[in-house]
Amino acid sequence: MSSEPDRTDGRVRTNLIGIYMVGMAILLAYTVYALFPERIVTEENGLLWKTSIRFFTYSGDIQPETRLLLLVMAMGALGSYVHAGTSFVSYVGNRSFVESWTWWYLLRPFIGLALAVIFYFVIRGGLLSAGAVASDISPFGFAAVAGLVGMFSKQATDKLEEVFSNLFQVSKEGGDFQRGDKLDTNRPVEEKMIPLARMTVYNLEGEEGQAKLSDIDAVCGPGITRIPVLDEAGTLKYLIHRSLLKEFMAANQGDPSLADLAEDEDRGPLIADTIAFVPRAGTVGDAKAAMDAKPKCQDVIVTQNGRPNEPVLGWFTNIDLIRLTRV
Repeated sequence: MSSEPDRTDGRVRTNLIGIYMVGMAILLAYTVYALFPERIVTEENGLLWKTSIRFFTYSGDIQPETRLLLLVMAMGALGSYVHAGTSFVSYVGNRSFVESWTWWYLLRPFIGLALAVIFYFVIRGGLLSAGAVASDISPFGFAAVAGLVGMFSKQATDKLEEVFSNLFQVSKEGGDFQRGDKLDTNRPVEEKMIPLARMTVYNLEGEEGQAKLSDIDAVCGPGITRIPVLDEAGTLKYLIHRSLLKEFMAANQGDPSLADLAEDEDRGPLIADTIAFVPRAGTVGDAKAAMDAKPKCQDVIVTQNGRPNEPVLGWFTNIDLIRLTRV
């Protein structure tokens, strides 16, 4: 087995991103507060927006159209921040934060900002009268749409892609079909799996129950967290988390065997009911779907036809599949 994907070397990078997230939340909340228009009543023109604005130390006037556009930007960024912040705390809390996604978290609010502006012009240009002015429009509606577009940017971009794909169909010989850096969901599993040659495994010799846990633990190196146990035919018998292995060995005197661990009702190894299998001809998306379909599944094994009784060809951990399919 290869080690888990590159993680942060320490807490410094994670803490810096956390500080960035907190600062971004404060900045965006204040920006929305400062930009949200205040209605005033004038004798000549009735109900209008107040043009004055105060942003930190800046004080001045701003036109309603400009104010509405800036409000949409701020709400789009705020919506994307909610998505990024929720993702960040979830992965850090599960100790599965991957360093390579740092720029995703840093740029996510700006992506939401840009997408909200696009949707704003689409709505203003297509769904409202061209003669409508900002002071006649409810800022609540546009702020809500911008925030949702930022928060659910994938769904928003998918809808735009659906519209434009129908309007401007392209040949399958061009576009994304020629690009090698698109998302890996549709890639064959053979291209992205950890192949058997790179897996750290324990091969059973002789009777299964006689295998000593100390021998299984001895094959592990730095960064190895899970040990697949294969029988003489190369099929998967068990997949043991190393932390469980250490815990069981420490709690049992002498040199416990694999049979001792397998018979333990509370700390038995992960067996096939918590492991998914996919065929060699499948895709990364198939592997992710197979993992999601099984409760508590953290590993997907690749075999020739996706059957548990076939020799192991490769492996995906849950971290691998999150890295390959996350958007």
